[in-house]
Amino acid sequence: MKKFLNQLKFDGKRLFLRNPQYLFFVLAMPIGFYILFTKVMTMGSTSEMVTFARSYMGSMIVYSIVIGALFSLAALMQHDRQVGLVQTLRLTPNGTKYYYASLLTLMGLLNALSALAIMLVAVIVNHVALSVGTGLGVLIIAVLGSIPLMTLGVLYSRIQSVELLNVLSNLTSFPLAIISGLWWPLSLLPNWVQAIGKVTPTYLTNHLLTRFLAGNALPTRDMMGIAGWAVGMLILLFALTAWQNKTKVVIHRGSTQETPSVQ
Repeated sequence: MKKFLNQLKFDGKRLFLRNPQYLFFVLAMPIGFYILFTKVMTMGSTSEMVTFARSYMGSMIVYSIVIGALFSLAALMQHDRQVGLVQTLRLTPNGTKYYYASLLTLMGLLNALSALAIMLVAVIVNHVALSVGTGLGVLIIAVLGSIPLMTLGVLYSRIQSVELLNVLSNLTSFPLAIISGLWWPLSLLPNWVQAIGKVTPTYLTNHLLTRFLAGNALPTRDMMGIAGWAVGMLILLFALTAWQNKTKVVIHRGSTQETPSVQ
């Protein structure tokens, strides 16, 4: 436990204390979108605006998770591989288990912090009524719903090129936010786009949050869908890792055989 806490302290310092602009970016962007869409680009009666502000709060919480997973976590882990940190940890007695556990714990805390910040803005700026129990429920759903996206971020981190990772993260996050109804109602999109959007992990998590905030029962289908995405992403991650490790071994053996002996 002490080794894990030491790793957690190390990663926390380099992730937050030594890089405050990173924390600002992850928290400020979804909050900015939330204020923009609920205070500037909206109209209606007071009750309608409060209802919209309450439901849209869930959308921006999910969007903050997307940013954290596909930009922050993926870029950080890619950098750690490129500078040799992951390779060095593999040579230690503890391996990389504490490293991965630490990063995923910190990202879970970051998702919870982002969700809490958005809820506070909703309460203070838009006068959304939230009980402590409701707030805790939102945090739990948000953290559990982030598992498939966090796994996707880890998967993206195995891309070698920084430029390719940036392009792929942008090509994933923004279309994903659109087709899953995070920025505007899904009903505005074509039917075939709606069909795709409704099976994405972002839509499923947002739908769970919307129903929970409305006091409705949580659909089993949505929870099973998130679990399916999580399992699928983990299988894909393990398969890619095994393939990359096998490729490295083959390349290493080939280069060793081609190296001429010194007489």
